Amino acid sequence: MTTAPDWRFEFAGAVAAALPPDIDEETARAWAADPDRLRAALAAALGGTAAESGPPALRHDKSEEGWTLVRDDPDAPMIAAADIVGGGFPEGSEDLVGEPMVDLIMGMDGLPGQRQAERLLAGPDGIAEEWRRYALVFPGTIWRSPDQNHQVPCLVHRDGEWGILFGILEGGFDSRDRLAQSKA
Repeated sequence: MTTAPDWRFEFAGAVAAALPPDIDEETARAWAADPDRLRAALAAALGGTAAESGPPALRHDKSEEGWTLVRDDPDAPMIAAADIVGGGFPEGSEDLVGEPMVDLIMGMDGLPGQRQAERLLAGPDGIAEEWRRYALVFPGTIWRSPDQNHQVPCLVHRDGEWGILFGILEGGFDSRDRLAQSKA
């Protein structure tokens, strides 16, 4: 996993501390919902370009464990924790397993992926309590593990905190799984 040097965390803390105290929630949420625009504004203010910074790296980079990234959309819009709704999976998919399930998910566009899950995991307090009993599935990112299973990131609430795990797509979904979506 790629880690940032300590100075970057100190710098990020200083940037957060320097935010105007009178920034309103709507403005803050608009910036948070559009990370490309925020990245471009910060890069311009700091003398760089957004293109230089690129999309955020995956914090849980499974390639270091021999996994292959099959699908990922680094430019997919972020989801605010307060805006999460747990959607159902397409009708008729409750009994799909194996390659038919992989084919179904691979054929769907606009699904939230691992970057969205990791961002939520960094600040999970806003995730509604009602979602704690479910696995929130983020199939916009698909990995192939060394045993050739397709794995998707999921946020789960266990032992009082949210964590990320990777579920086997070929195993299908059940009543405890919800497709992470944004109501916004």
